Amino acid sequence: MIILGNPQFATAMLLAGISNSHRVTSRAEWLARVRELPKEETIIANTSVVGILPELKEFKNLITLPDSASEFGSVDDLKEIVKAAVGIEIEV
Repeated sequence: MIILGNPQFATAMLLAGISNSHRVTSRAEWLARVRELPKEETIIANTSVVGILPELKEFKNLITLPDSASEFGSVDDLKEIVKAAVGIEIEV
């Protein structure tokens, strides 16, 4: 699993203990890296990163999260996304 996010998102994931979290600030920096990832790789990215790298949509295990928490209707929305991503319910 790899996390690709804007600086705030990637930093939050690093602080949460996910060491394979990366800041994406430019398309040029990441395009070659994304093309080298196995197509079965699970990728969690926020919407702004998917906008910069639309090639991510080619991955069947892409999980896209909103850029800010205010885009979630409720905590239950977040729980459902996490459950779909990892297969089990995790308290948020």
